[in-house]
Amino acid sequence: MRMLFLVTQIGLCMVSALAVGGLLGYGLDRLLGTLPVLTVIGLFLGIAAGFRSTWMLVGRYAKDPEPPAEKPTDAKQAEAEAEFQRWKNRKG
Repeated sequence: MRMLFLVTQIGLCMVSALAVGGLLGYGLDRLLGTLPVLTVIGLFLGIAAGFRSTWMLVGRYAKDPEPPAEKPTDAKQAEAEAEFQRWKNRKG
């Protein structure tokens, strides 16, 4: 399940960075009247930002692929964990 989350987050990082860079470039182009120039620059900056965030995300996962299971430290957390386990066993 954690790997599915990682793959989904990588895709969202790439797409959102590209969209933000392109839209900001396009908006500045419309504002300044230099239509293709800033859009292209924004797209390239978005691609670079997407690759950087993906690199950092994968690096974090490579350092700690499976975090150790932690024991609940207080009663409220233990109660929440027990409730989640009951819900999980009921659903699946």
